[in-house]
Amino acid sequence: MPDGTRQFRPLEPINRDAMAAFLYRLADVEDYVPAAPMPFADVAPGAQFATEIAWVAEVGISTGWVGNDGTVIFRPVTPIARDAIAAFLSRYDALD
Repeated sequence: MPDGTRQFRPLEPINRDAMAAFLYRLADVEDYVPAAPMPFADVAPGAQFATEIAWVAEVGISTGWVGNDGTVIFRPVTPIARDAIAAFLSRYDALD
């Protein structure tokens, strides 16, 4: 918030980029530097959660989609559905 207070907003949907950030923090990743180029065409290197999104791709948590032009996209600001969260968590659980 502009005044510095924080809000949890428990009933708000969560976007795919924020879910990537949650998993990245849960994994307590240290010293990760995304490889160039970014794995998803719709995530710029300086975008919010770009590092976290690159990490979920690299470890196999998310594969994204193939866009109409043949590039792989993540759709970072799209709300994540329950089935996708279940898939992300299952893949996270399978990490070594």
